[in-house]
Amino acid sequence: MPTPRIAKVGLTPRDLKVYQHLELEKLRAKTAKFMDYILSRNSLTSKNTCLKRTLILYHFLRKIRINVQVCFGAKYDKLSDSEAQKKLKGHAWLLYHGDIFLERNTEVTKTYKQTYCFPDKME
Repeated sequence: MPTPRIAKVGLTPRDLKVYQHLELEKLRAKTAKFMDYILSRNSLTSKNTCLKRTLILYHFLRKIRINVQVCFGAKYDKLSDSEAQKKLKGHAWLLYHGDIFLERNTEVTKTYKQTYCFPDKME
């Protein structure tokens, strides 16, 4: 099954609305704090990855009608200064109105080349 269809069927709730700024601040802070707490405590999800965090936040933020996008990107990292080899690294994050959203370190996220976002058009 193609990625857009999986995301639309399994991750994206219907009936989105845009919140007022103060409501959004409270909801996003509570949601992010709760998700980070759950991910840090759950032994079944022992490895806390950006993909897992982004997909969970995407689902719950969309469920409370915050219209976010999930984005994926990649970059090359040198293994060390003395080595010429490069390692391909991936990252996942959220966008809200085109801005990086609920990311712990936005400067690091900006170093990744965006390769795919879902949904590609905001409703």
